Amino acid sequence: MTAILFLFSWLSLFTETGCSGVDGNNVASFDDHSKAKNDSIHNAQIFRKINGPRKAQQMDSFFNWKIRNQHFNGALLVAQYGQVIYKNVNGYADYENKQEINSHTSFQLASVSKQFTAVAIMQLYEKHMLDLDDSVEKYYPNFPYKGITIKLLLSHRSGMPNYLNFSGTYWKNRGGLMSNQDLMEMMATYKPARAALPDHHFEYCNTNYAILAAIVEKVSGMNFAYYMTKNVFEPLDMKDSWIYTPENFNAHPNKAIGYSTYGWRRGGFDFTDGVAGDKGVYTSIDDMWKWDCAMYNFTLLRKETLDMAYMPRSFEKHGMKNYGYGWRMIVYSSTQKAVYHNGWWHQFNNAYFRGLNDMTTVIVLGNTSNFSNYQIQPMLDILSGNAAPGKATDVDAEDMEK
Repeated sequence: MTAILFLFSWLSLFTETGCSGVDGNNVASFDDHSKAKNDSIHNAQIFRKINGPRKAQQMDSFFNWKIRNQHFNGALLVAQYGQVIYKNVNGYADYENKQEINSHTSFQLASVSKQFTAVAIMQLYEKHMLDLDDSVEKYYPNFPYKGITIKLLLSHRSGMPNYLNFSGTYWKNRGGLMSNQDLMEMMATYKPARAALPDHHFEYCNTNYAILAAIVEKVSGMNFAYYMTKNVFEPLDMKDSWIYTPENFNAHPNKAIGYSTYGWRRGGFDFTDGVAGDKGVYTSIDDMWKWDCAMYNFTLLRKETLDMAYMPRSFEKHGMKNYGYGWRMIVYSSTQKAVYHNGWWHQFNNAYFRGLNDMTTVIVLGNTSNFSNYQIQPMLDILSGNAAPGKATDVDAEDMEK
């Protein structure tokens, strides 16, 4: 199956739409942010100029290495300068029914979902329906924590406690799903202790993005799943994408089921799966490419708004790593930056990396509790021309996040 899919992806590289009108005579230009073009000859010229055929061969070798040595079960896509270099899938979406993964199979994104929530908030900001300096209390007067603004939630500087740790103590209806509104009521009623004072330091916390999704619901008058469908997924023609609800889950047959690493033990759900924003987006490798293109083409947000999202917000620790609004980032210099996010929830492990200067994209989606999915450095080495693939680098434990 791998060889057949590689041949298909190799042939499709010359007809697949790139996600930016990059000048074929100057592929290093990052100033041209025009809409995607359907000129297959233009795309083929860029593909050859960036040594795409050689990189695709190296990617295929590495992909097969991952299958043999890391038991990779999922979907992978890499691109550069708006051109898909390599796309492939392997394994089962539904092992019991022997349903194989394809490019339209939807995976639970886990914490990669946070950037989608950030975009929803920034859309409302652009429409002047909220301000990033607004406090949560403006929308939820009974919210018991003072001094927490939207921008502190976006940048993980709120000091909120993680609801995944305290909600089990207070949620009594274990047979039912807890919603974002239920979580807001729970915090108002029980007032779990803060983890830190507001804006004191960066502390990654899922509660921040669950609250942001609740604010989207309050401001838009829509439930979060419907808002995302109408304002993100449908405008981008992301037909494989949806927010987890039991209804959505049952309505989409082409979805990945989570399994343990060995033995194909099927995973399940728990009451916290009803909370969205910090997790909950299901999407496919093809739809993630549409999402990636939308970020470069400024389809959903203006350039100046995305520049805000890509700005580092925490400086307590020295180093290149930081967090913006929904994105982790590596700031190599004042002019070079990459944004990324990993995700881990139940049995799903995903990685999404974007090098902004050369439009590098790496997307890895997996559904078998495989933490090696985060090991993307060999793919970055291939794209940069420094490839010596054969063994993956160690997982960065800091970025293994729920």
